Formats: sequence, structure tokens, C-alpha cells
Amino acid sequence: MALAAFIALSVTAGCTSPAGKYDGAAEGVNFAGKVIQGRRFHHKIYRNGHDVVDGVLHVFIEGDASVKQALRSSPPDPTPRHPLMLRLMQKDESGAILLGRPCYHGLFVMDGCEIRHLGPERYSAEIVESMIAALRSELDHSQANRVILIGYSGGGTLAFLMAAQYPHVAALVTLAGNLDSAAFVAHHHSPPLSGSLDPSDLPALPRSIQQLHFIGSRDENAPASLAQKTLTRQGAAPIIMQTFDHECCWQDIWPDIQMRLHTSLHQPAPASESQPQ
Repeated sequence: MALAAFIALSVTAGCTSPAGKYDGAAEGVNFAGKVIQGRRFHHKIYRNGHDVVDGVLHVFIEGDASVKQALRSSPPDPTPRHPLMLRLMQKDESGAILLGRPCYHGLFVMDGCEIRHLGPERYSAEIVESMIAALRSELDHSQANRVILIGYSGGGTLAFLMAAQYPHVAALVTLAGNLDSAAFVAHHHSPPLSGSLDPSDLPALPRSIQQLHFIGSRDENAPASLAQKTLTRQGAAPIIMQTFDHECCWQDIWPDIQMRLHTSLHQPAPASESQPQ
């Protein structure tokens, strides 16, 4: 009886954790979830079950966790409390996955995570490499040959860093992305992201990668001015969304963003750039 009570208590606790709530939201829209091995870390993957179109898999990446919020759970649970990218993927009619970040989705203890993985090292080479390894595994499963990386906030940072290292990226889309980590921490008077990579240090991505960077005109968390150095180097202009802030209202315009992305992808590729094999 004691064992049964313990199991029931554990299940209840799991269901009310941020990771459990996220799983419940995914199950509510019939997204299949599983844990896969990356390199250093495990990753939770959610699939929307649609067929891949034109060999291109859509890959959604959620934003940063608040370390203070993550520490309110024991063990720490940085899983997003407001699953924006899960909701956007629900609107996507093409084959898509949500690629979970290291230490999120109840995996903090399994992978021996530390708070530094949520703080100063959240964009480290170790994390980027593990996400790319997980993505490669998922591409084998989906039979896609290219990806569109779609990241929100700090997920946009990781999408940018992945695009610089993964050779089969058709497009990079960021929503309210942190595209210059040094400028970002200076803006917030925060400690430096020591151990993290910074998109502002990257050379220009291949011109074969379509870049769409959406920023809210009222975003005080990651204002457009912070992205200027990075986007100038990339030869990309920010797409300013009037009346939007950091959180509002990306879900409302997602169909329009998809339309714009579709149009961009079907433009002729520059003659000087070869397509991924």
C-alpha cells in the first residue's frame, strides 16, 4: 500500500511539474514525444505527425528559461511555462518537430545538468553540438534532407548558432531573437555569458540560407538596436513588427510568416552558391 501511494504521489508530482504540463499540452494536440540522445545531452522531441514537404523539416526551438523560475522546482525545471513554439507548430501543416533544449523537459537530473547550463553557458559549443547531433538523428527518422530552423528569443540564438554549423539549413527564422549576446547582457546589466557562443561573432552565413528575423517594435527585452551589428554582417534587414513586444503577438501572425517564408524559399538561389547535397 505504501509503495502504491508513493507511485501515485510521484505521478501526481510529475503531472504538475512544468515538464509534465508541457507534455500534457503536447498530448492534447496529438504531438508524439520521445527522448533521444544528442551528444553530451538528451533531448525531448515532439513531432506533429505531418508529412515532410519538399524534403524540408521544420524545427522549432523554445526560448530561454528564467533561472529563478527554474529554481522554484526541485529539481530545477527550466521547461517553458508558456509553450509558444508548441502553439506555432500546431499551426504548421508541414512535417515539423520541436527540438527540446538540454536540461529542459525533466532531463536536468538525468544529464547531470548544472545551473551554468541555464545561465552563462546556455549557448555553449557543447550545447549547440548536442542539439545538432539530436537533429541529425531526427532527420534520419523523418527522411528529410534539409531543415528550416525557427527559434524564439534565446531559441533564436541557438537556431542561429546551429545554422552556422549544420550544412543542410534551407532557412533561419528568428522571433524576438537575441542576436548579439554581448550587447544583450550589456543592455540588461547582466553578467557576461562566459562559455557561450555569440551570433555577433559569426561570419556571414551562406547566401543559400534564407534569413528572416522578426523583431517587435516595442520589445524592450531584445530591441532591434541590439541586433544591428549581427544583421549588418549577415546582410539581412530586421523585419519590424509594429505594436509587438517580446511576447506578443507571434502566434497571431504565424500564418503570415509561413507565407513569407514559402515565398522566400521559392525564389531562385544565387548562382554563386551551391545547394546542400
